[in-house]
Amino acid sequence: MRSLAWLIVLAACLPAQESKLRAGLARVEITPPLGHPMGGYASRKEGAAARHDPLYATVLVLDDGANSLALVTCDLRSFVSQRVVDEAREKHGIRHTILSSSHTHSGPLTWELRSRWYAEAEDKMLGAIGEAKSNLFPAGLAFSSGQIYLGFNRRKVAGGRATMWWRNAERLPSAPLDPTVNVLGVRDAAGSTRAVLVNYACHPSVLGPDNLAWSADYPGALRRHLESQVPGALALFVQGAAGDINPYRDKELGGEGFAAVEEMGKALGERVVVLLRRAARMDAVPLKAAAETLRVRHRWNPAESIDIGITAGLLGRQLCFLALPGEPFVEHQITFRAKSECRYAMLFGYSYSAPGVWAGYLPTILAAVEGGYGADFNTSVEVGAGETLIDRGVVHLFRLRGLLKDVPDGGP
Repeated sequence: MRSLAWLIVLAACLPAQESKLRAGLARVEITPPLGHPMGGYASRKEGAAARHDPLYATVLVLDDGANSLALVTCDLRSFVSQRVVDEAREKHGIRHTILSSSHTHSGPLTWELRSRWYAEAEDKMLGAIGEAKSNLFPAGLAFSSGQIYLGFNRRKVAGGRATMWWRNAERLPSAPLDPTVNVLGVRDAAGSTRAVLVNYACHPSVLGPDNLAWSADYPGALRRHLESQVPGALALFVQGAAGDINPYRDKELGGEGFAAVEEMGKALGERVVVLLRRAARMDAVPLKAAAETLRVRHRWNPAESIDIGITAGLLGRQLCFLALPGEPFVEHQITFRAKSECRYAMLFGYSYSAPGVWAGYLPTILAAVEGGYGADFNTSVEVGAGETLIDRGVVHLFRLRGLLKDVPDGGP
């Protein structure tokens, strides 16, 4: 696979003196008006008829004096906006911005329908980024990781071929699966927790196509539970590689959906609270990041190309992350954690950060052979694109750590 016309933006080197991390936080409601088209299910043709719970964009800005990053977590199915990335840099001095969507299936169509609401949402996100940047405080980080089983792999493979298994209320075993939940706490100088970032891989599709009310699905219930248990803190949910991972109670119909949402969100929230208590302090600086836009072929029309932007980054010497603008299958998350060789590694799926398009499903090569939804249909990137994105992210991480030379030993 070729990587053509790629753009690399590397963070500036830190000065010799010690740098201190600062953090800023903000939140803004971005719920569309009633009647706006909903995304998530092709069978649902109606616009939203009600608002069950508000949709938010929550912003965490990190700044170490030499580099800055804005993470915007959104209660949306997906969101693509180079305007937000560019204007965050131009207006607020943010070098890297990641627009990370939870992928709720009870949210609106966004970039597919450039509406008045879409432009207003961009304005609100930019305003929240500016607010967070203007209220920076000295910050420390703490990290913890554990496991919780709330979802399953919706692909059943037999005889080398995959069939789809959308719901698993019986909680039968499935594979591959990654039950890892990562928790990052942001604390102020007094030791108070000001933000809790949760990274977990599972589709927010507890609510089915019969639901016509705006909802953040289980990440919204998680946020409500966490913020009730950790007063004064903002909760941010970052979706992992959930491309083939569904909740056990997927598409709960017949009026039981919101009860199932609360149950799942509370279960995840209770686990996060335990992990937060165990979180270990980590080095917060330096903050480094690199972005790249790769060009891959269209799977069904090789004469066409698709540009995909990614961002890889490091926080201190222990924590790394990689943001991908699409739906990576869960094995990519497992592979990234192994290949990155970071003590703590987080894969951010559904996260736009650099010039390019929404990549859609990113299956593994093996999944493309086995077939199924998102693997040999309803996917547009060429086979192997997911592996290439993971590898490029890992290359950036090794370079940011100073482990790669520009010219290999013995080279010209």
